[in-house]
Amino acid sequence: VNMSDREKDKRTHGEKKASVIKQMLISVGISSTAFVLSYLYLPIYTSHLTELPDRLALTICCLFVSSFSIIMGIHAVGNVRGSSNAIDPVYGGAENLVDVPNRILRNTTEQFFLHMMAMLTLTVFLDGSSMKVIPILCGIFLIARIVFQIGYMSSPLKRAYGFASTFLPTIAVYLYCTCCIIHQLFN
Repeated sequence: VNMSDREKDKRTHGEKKASVIKQMLISVGISSTAFVLSYLYLPIYTSHLTELPDRLALTICCLFVSSFSIIMGIHAVGNVRGSSNAIDPVYGGAENLVDVPNRILRNTTEQFFLHMMAMLTLTVFLDGSSMKVIPILCGIFLIARIVFQIGYMSSPLKRAYGFASTFLPTIAVYLYCTCCIIHQLFN
């Protein structure tokens, strides 16, 4: 993001906020639709995963695919460093050039950790036939992180769609798992 991009956006704070909220609402609609359609129509067969170790193995493999989002973030930082004075992070004088890629990488790493904990915990509460939600959620996570990175690199205010598409499903899983844990503790 360069200075001319920042100068172009003369919208008020309220207008910017409305744009971000709109992106998040669109994200909820599209991600929910993608989840439901994938669950109903993708030929993902998991009913044979009756034992927890088998379900965990699938989840770990799916999380491996989700982790490509971190590799993409590292690659983005490396691209900027390799093509500018930011190659020398101490004396290069161009550390500002990697600010946005570093923010993307940091947020992706934070999001991945929460996503990973959510998927591993969810695996404990699912039976084999319900395990198809894991590859679907991991696929949505990876695609949404790509959208987040592209949006953020074009203009920081365009990151909301990708952010919401990763964070909100993770929060939904956290809420579901919390209810399951409470139910287990008190029943």
